[in-house]
Amino acid sequence: MAIDLVNYLSAGGVSPRFWIDFNAYAKKLLLGAEENPWTTPATYMAFYGQAHGLVSAEIVVIDVWDLFEHWFEEDQNALPSMAGKRRVTVALKRMLEAYQPRELLAEVITAMSNNYGDSVPLVLVMPSPRSLLVKAHKAANGIEIEPDEMNVDTASMYVADYLRYFSALNLSGVLLVEDADLMPACGEELNWYQPVFNVARHYRWSVGVQLPFSDEGFKLPEAIDFSISPAGSKTETEVNLVDITSPIWDGEGSVDMLVPENGFHYMSIPAGVKPEFVLETLSSLREN
Repeated sequence: MAIDLVNYLSAGGVSPRFWIDFNAYAKKLLLGAEENPWTTPATYMAFYGQAHGLVSAEIVVIDVWDLFEHWFEEDQNALPSMAGKRRVTVALKRMLEAYQPRELLAEVITAMSNNYGDSVPLVLVMPSPRSLLVKAHKAANGIEIEPDEMNVDTASMYVADYLRYFSALNLSGVLLVEDADLMPACGEELNWYQPVFNVARHYRWSVGVQLPFSDEGFKLPEAIDFSISPAGSKTETEVNLVDITSPIWDGEGSVDMLVPENGFHYMSIPAGVKPEFVLETLSSLREN
């Protein structure tokens, strides 16, 4: 049975837990310039196992958009199969329906579950329906779009259907990542993702949103279980994770000030950081 992610995130302790985005850092450190970790479930597991161990991560995180980007590069028919400019939701629909990347992800999730068991939560991280709609359309057609409520609602239904494919697997949650250039105008617009929230609730997955800004007036829907946002934000969810990426790597603030009260924080490791500095930084954080 999957770990309850919200309870896991809420659990404090003497030593803080970490949600670490190490994908870009680990790919630069462990892979060649043209190497694709998503070739097979075995190749991804080999990459991820080594990367996860480098930072002693406490959550298993699978980056869905990273999978699709590699699929675009490896399969010459991927983007042509998504192209279609009349309806802006076509590219997203065709991308999510594609058998090869969807089945590969299912096999990777199964392998992750077998490898890590119930010791840590397993979470899918993907762009929000709004952001995913724009990214898919641009990848297929080379055109930037401004999605409206109807487009985002349709995209949310497609994402919800996509997530149902993994309903029998050992997932703890889903994180929707907002793009800084495509931000909703207000928290109420996140209700356009309701089909995704409904699926998460049905399968007892925690659902969260990552917001790349600090805004005291941005109130989130009750359907969102947790949020990740920079220090100083006033988002209102059951669990608020503080993104300490910028102060950590820019050398701003003390470690003591960065540890949130619930004993949990989030950070991304930039691709160019030296491994020695990463290890020293993580060690210092875990000692405080």
